[in-house]
Amino acid sequence: MDLKPLFASAFFCLLALPAVSFAQSGDSPEPAGAETGVVEIPEHILQLADTLAVVNQIHGPYVGFTGETSAQYRNFVKLSELACTDELLQLTTHKNAVVRAYAFWALARQQYEELDEVLLEHARDEELVREMQGGMVTRVPVIDFMQWVVDPDLLDADSKKLEADVFEKVSEIRFSDR
Repeated sequence: MDLKPLFASAFFCLLALPAVSFAQSGDSPEPAGAETGVVEIPEHILQLADTLAVVNQIHGPYVGFTGETSAQYRNFVKLSELACTDELLQLTTHKNAVVRAYAFWALARQQYEELDEVLLEHARDEELVREMQGGMVTRVPVIDFMQWVVDPDLLDADSKKLEADVFEKVSEIRFSDR
């Protein structure tokens, strides 16, 4: 396994945090992208996102009737291991719904503390995604998939789980007059 992308991404993320903190103290000019809140995503992370978008399906760890792990799921695992929080947050706004969903799932896997805020920002993300778990294929809105990820009774035990009051807030936003 080539560890260079892992170290490069971790190195970038570690360097970015002190630079942002230093810049916010007023002692240094802001880093590139700080004025817009946009972090430059490394090429290997963008390539993973593009690969996920091309397949354009969310795969669980075991798909098909044989229960194999798909290349799509392995790419998601790579994304969740290689991308730092800022990169994943930016990918939650990606034009492709599958990339947004996988970025959210990766944040949940990383136990991101403000995951509830990210979920609330997507309360009206009704774009449909094709999701495959085992031999079942469904089409669901992105927000439904995101809620499955963080529901204590569903999906991935390795993901951060949220309290019931967050789901109530999502419903209030989602179904209120637009």
